[in-house]
Formats: sequence, structure tokens, C-alpha cells
Amino acid sequence: MSKSTLRRDLIVRRWVVVAEERSKRPSDFLKKNDKELKICPFCPGNEQETPPEITAYRRKDSGLWYIRVVPNKFGAFSISENPLERKKIGIFREMEARGAHEVIISTPQHEKRIYDFSPDEMYELLWVCKERTLDLKNDPLIESVFIFGNEGEDAGASLEHEHWQLVGLPVIPKLIWDEIEACRECWDRDDNCAFCLLTQQEYGEKVRIVAENEHFFSLSKYDGRVPFETWILPLAHRPLFEDGGEKILRPLAEILCETIQRIGAVLNRPDFNIFFHSAPLRDRTHDRYYHFHLEILPILTRVAGFEWGTGFYINPTRSEDAAAFLRDIKIETK
Repeated sequence: MSKSTLRRDLIVRRWVVVAEERSKRPSDFLKKNDKELKICPFCPGNEQETPPEITAYRRKDSGLWYIRVVPNKFGAFSISENPLERKKIGIFREMEARGAHEVIISTPQHEKRIYDFSPDEMYELLWVCKERTLDLKNDPLIESVFIFGNEGEDAGASLEHEHWQLVGLPVIPKLIWDEIEACRECWDRDDNCAFCLLTQQEYGEKVRIVAENEHFFSLSKYDGRVPFETWILPLAHRPLFEDGGEKILRPLAEILCETIQRIGAVLNRPDFNIFFHSAPLRDRTHDRYYHFHLEILPILTRVAGFEWGTGFYINPTRSEDAAAFLRDIKIETK
């Protein structure tokens, strides 16, 4: 049983996970020179080094797995059959960190990075993310699912073997609530979806768009927090990632591959964080003014005291310049 709890900040109303179990993670996993690590728990043949798998996807011809999903050994959230316990401690609020924390091992190849994925491999990964989201939706205590990847040590990856993570949460993350509230205010003011307005603006100017296809486009964010911050958005109004079938996930995989390859070609394959923002699983009142989207943040600068203390970010690169660099670079399509 996980000892994790959720504590709510009284002033800014965000939740903080206090995850005691994660303090037990081997610190040497965080070192770049730890390539001497003799046993990678995510490599084929070492399946016993992970918790029992939740599911695995195997090739029909060989029976070998190409994607495995396992519980995070040091997960911040855990599944429990007990009723959700909420506490008031004086003026503070706390609850058990109920939910799920899963690791999606996205390739059996230890040295392969996401920069090397083909559109077919990316599609398989996105499809697994969708299926796991729909499965977790069956748990009535899970209000949202957050999918993310820490690509490289500087992005927070504790193991170099390629993997993403998926967390089922009993609350809506504050950043997603902030986006929803801003979109609701835009809807009330302009009778239009903020993401649809953003799409119209960017397609009208054509200066920050990096790549596009029939269903999605990627752009260098006008107000990006970090250099080369890049978003991927649907052209149509789509609030939920998990609602996409093959006709949506394949073009999403294609543009995600192209965008990541462009970032890698321009910036020499930097470490980066990638995450999905999607509408809450159950409350459909936000669907008319919210879009699911992916955010990619290359690790090129450091967040320091000014950023932490003010909430401002200092970005030394204009988004228009970043988009031009990413657009103009020649890449080999897989």
C-alpha cells in the first residue's frame, strides 16, 4: 500500500503529492554515467525486475512484446478497494493519493530513443495510451488521466530505456483547471472556443506553424515558457484524446514524429518533457470550449528563483524564430 497523500495548498488551491515511497528509488539511477547498470528492468528477459505487467502487446508472428505496461514500482498514486478517505487538518485538506501510476515501456530496444520512432511505432504507443485511459475511466474515483514522458536525464527520466508514464488522478490538475477556466471565460466573452480562435489566428499568420496535416498542426507557442516550446493541436474541435480512433491517432502519430524529429535536427536531440492535456473524464460541460493538445518543452534553460517566485518565465528565443528554424530544417521522413 502506497503511503502517498494529496495535500491541498490553501492559498493557490493546487494539490501536492507527498510520496514517501519514491524516496526509496535508487539514487544511482539518476546519474548519466550509470550506463554500467548491468540489469535494465525494462529490457526483454528482465521482466521479473518490474511489478507484474498490467498488459503487454505482442507480435503475432513471434509472440515477443513490443510494448509493456507495468505499475510504477515507486508510484505516487495507487489503486485501492477501500473508500476514499478525506481529512481536514485544521485549515488544511488532505486525501489519500488514490488512482493509478503506470509505466508504458514503449520499445524493447534499450538504446532506441523517441527521436528514432517511426510513425507506425508512435501510433502503437498512442493507441496503448488511449486503451489505458479508457480502462482507467472504468474506475469511478479517477477524474482525469495525465500522460507524460520525461525524455532524458535532464528532463527527469530515472531510467534511460524509453518509456512514458500514465497517471490516473482522483482530482483535476490545477494547470488543466486553469486552462479550462480561461477557455470558459473566452466562451462567455466571445461565444467561441479559445483553441479554435488560436487555430484561426495561427493559420491566418502562418509564421509560427511548424508542421501540419489533415487533422493536426504543431506550432511554436507565441508565449512559450521555454525556447522552442511546441504544441500539437487538432484542427477540429476535439476535447478528449481518448475519443480518437485510427483515423485520428495515425495523423497525430505522423505529426508528432515529424515535430520531434525537427526539434532533434535543429537542437541536436535535446532532452525534453512531453505531456498531454485532455478534458476531464466525466464532466462533459467543458467539451464545447476545450481542446486536447500535446505540449513539448525542450530542456534548454534552467528554471531559477525568479521563475519559481513569480510564475513568470524568461524565454530568450522568439517563437517566430523558433518556428522558422524548425520548419526550414531538412529531415528524412521514416
